[in-house]
Amino acid sequence: MYKCVASAFVVNRVFTPVITSIRSQRESRIITSFRTYKKPTHKKLYELLQNMPKKVDVKELQGIRLARKEKVRRYPPSTVYLQVLGSGAPGAPKSLYVFTEQARFLFNCGEGSQRLAYEHKVKLGMMEHVLITHKSWNNVGGLPGVLLTLQDTGVPEITLHGPPGIESLYFDTRHFIRFRDLDIKYRHYLENEGIIGDKNDPLTIQAVPIWAKEDCEVSSIERNGREMLDENQMEVEDLYAHEKTGFKRRPRPGRDQFANPEVRKKKTEESIKCKNLAIAYICRPPPKAGALLLEKCLKAGVPPGPLLGELKRGQDVVLPNGNTVLASDVTSPDDPGPVFIVIEVPTIAYLDSLLESPAFGKYQASAASDADVAEVVIHFTSPDVISNPRYQEWMSRFSPSTNHLCLNESSTCMGSIAVHRIQYKLNLLSSSLFPILEDKGILLEKDIDKKAFNNGGHDNAENAVNTSESSNSTTNLTHTVGPTYQATTLMTYYIRPKKKFNRFNELMLTPDKYLEECYAVEGFESILQETKSKLSSSKSGLQFTESLSESFPSVTFLGTGSCIPNKTRNTSGILLRISTNTSLLMDCGEGTYGQLVRLMGMTKSDEVLRQLSGVYISHLHADHHIGFIRVLMERRRAFHRAGILNVPKLQLLAPQNIISYLASYHTNFEPILQDFTLVGNQRFLSQDFRGGNENYDSICSALEMRAIDMTYVIHCPSSFGVAWTHKDGWKIAYSGDTMPCEDFVRIGQNCDLLIHEATMEDELEEDARVKTHSTTSQAIQVGRDMRAHYIMLTHFSQRYAKVPLLEGDMPENVGIAFDNMQVCLEDLPSMHHMYKALVTMFAEDYEDMLEKTAKKRTAREIMNRQLKELINKNSVMENALKKSKTDAV
Repeated sequence: MYKCVASAFVVNRVFTPVITSIRSQRESRIITSFRTYKKPTHKKLYELLQNMPKKVDVKELQGIRLARKEKVRRYPPSTVYLQVLGSGAPGAPKSLYVFTEQARFLFNCGEGSQRLAYEHKVKLGMMEHVLITHKSWNNVGGLPGVLLTLQDTGVPEITLHGPPGIESLYFDTRHFIRFRDLDIKYRHYLENEGIIGDKNDPLTIQAVPIWAKEDCEVSSIERNGREMLDENQMEVEDLYAHEKTGFKRRPRPGRDQFANPEVRKKKTEESIKCKNLAIAYICRPPPKAGALLLEKCLKAGVPPGPLLGELKRGQDVVLPNGNTVLASDVTSPDDPGPVFIVIEVPTIAYLDSLLESPAFGKYQASAASDADVAEVVIHFTSPDVISNPRYQEWMSRFSPSTNHLCLNESSTCMGSIAVHRIQYKLNLLSSSLFPILEDKGILLEKDIDKKAFNNGGHDNAENAVNTSESSNSTTNLTHTVGPTYQATTLMTYYIRPKKKFNRFNELMLTPDKYLEECYAVEGFESILQETKSKLSSSKSGLQFTESLSESFPSVTFLGTGSCIPNKTRNTSGILLRISTNTSLLMDCGEGTYGQLVRLMGMTKSDEVLRQLSGVYISHLHADHHIGFIRVLMERRRAFHRAGILNVPKLQLLAPQNIISYLASYHTNFEPILQDFTLVGNQRFLSQDFRGGNENYDSICSALEMRAIDMTYVIHCPSSFGVAWTHKDGWKIAYSGDTMPCEDFVRIGQNCDLLIHEATMEDELEEDARVKTHSTTSQAIQVGRDMRAHYIMLTHFSQRYAKVPLLEGDMPENVGIAFDNMQVCLEDLPSMHHMYKALVTMFAEDYEDMLEKTAKKRTAREIMNRQLKELINKNSVMENALKKSKTDAV
């Protein structure tokens, strides 16, 4: 058992020496030996070590990318399409992916964009530009996660476009998100007169500013935010400093300049001046010569050879027989480059500027030529603004042939199939623990309109979904506009070569197939029946403190994965329902709000948010708090939708340093500080604070708690564990991220439920120690030492997407957490019965994990054996050298 230290500083100093991996240490020792004893007998082992798989070389990936970029940019792109990644449905991101052979572009990047890209295999590896239409969390909340993905795929640099202040998000996350190999640049919207790209780029983009005409006087809320930002510009702790020993950081011009106080002040002032700015983007691929039509060439008598090349280049040729063949007769028409426009008008205050802007006129119905008429307009604008007659007037200025695509709250498609698939399977075990999700935006296969598929998946004006008629839209179009579509994830519009919508990839659910996959596993049906029988009979063995209500407390797991989200496990988020009027959120990773909506639906989610009295953040790693801003803002909207304009403040219990990041967001993006009160977790360590302090008493009262106990745990600086003791006597402890910690055991003594991270399997104990996490057995042992009645394991490494590996049988008081799992205390005695069924249900994944574990075990044994042999040989050689020196003397 490890003794938990009393301060984050000590944690950092104590555990820095163990961060270097054991394998690296062994390799270093062995290679040093080889340099001393370069004997032929060691050649084979030396080659083995040299050829051993190493960490991905990002520099090498970047070199490959740059070489490919130079090659493919010799020609204009032949394929350009727009694809909806996030439809903008409530709880879903708003994001549009633009594909060309040479580069990829992303317009807006809401929370959850990375997860959807991973599930649907939308390749972000060639991303070069991220373009933001307006400074709001709905547009930038997924940016940190996407940038990390781009770094891992070898992207050398990315350019952010949008209103001034966008780059502050990158700077303010510097202490909890690592960007070692990715240069992130900001391009001012006024540079080059707003033109992005040149003739060699796959898209030329014009940035068009749209200003709100409203009172620009700084409000008292904004002044308070600026003052708080100035007060909190302390040098924040780098939570990954212990992993950067000896690491020489490359200069980051943009980021380093932003760290300069004077530069930062100047940029902040510009950001505030541009708080009423939105930016539209007019995009066009370069012209492309028409394709050579070989059938027509053959008919015209053109022989194979150089004449075909001349015709392809647009030159007329004379055949040997004297006939002239015109290039225009044997090639398809040139493609001048279709225009598409991306726009967001945040409020009606921007409409004057929109209607007065001359930039759009040349692409509307009054365009000088048909080639300049906009092919499609993508609207990130909200439904209430779209329905405004003045916005509809602007839309009506476009040609009737112009298509319109709306990515906003009128969409219903949240975009994920994988979360439904696993939930339908888990629902077989228990409909109360794993309810069918309330996300109804993805149709069942039997309900899909076959018309689109009979048409090859291609929509046209006849089968377009006009937003004025769509059942999921609040828009009421009174002006005549072209075909209008409400976005769904993966909806695609081809700009080149053919101009058309394609809904062939439209998402659909097939529950029967998901269940068939379970029953196809040998022995599953009998194990399922056995499990259900045990689940129903075990609730009678409840062993808790007295005065428990039937339904409260209840725990809803919104995210049970670590580090980054995958298809089935989101990052950390746990909803603790304390009573009918009070709830608490423990940690809040990216997409937490989306998980809530997907599980409960909008109406119930609004109720939960209005009942939310507090949010607890265990530490400041991004996977535990990056979703807080979205939750905070949606909570405000939930009160407003209920007609309550005076929103009560939320209690935020978090490491104190979070305020620097939140104050900067408040100043540079949107006001949020008025909606919460921060109480630093460090204060709960003080007996003076806990001993009758009014603030402590009011927090306990707001959360209906008798006591709130916290302690430092062993993970990163300012990491905390917590124990909640309710006024009725029940007690729940939550570890956050940590190695086994004695002080956490102390504060959680005799708890009714321990929720503990179990990031890795026991075979990877050394890896868990290096990363300051716990294995499954260590987490269970903490529960035993704590004398916890029941234990729920969570925060699994994403290698355990379905079910984690456990050593031996599942203990009777232990359960495994899944996303979208709702647990009351009375359910806990039956949790262990499910493990056998889970292993059978996900047998293929389980076997794959066992195989990987066996390979790692074998590799480790071989390494240990070879190391031992080498050390023995070296010892023999050293003795021989000593003996020879002695004999010589």
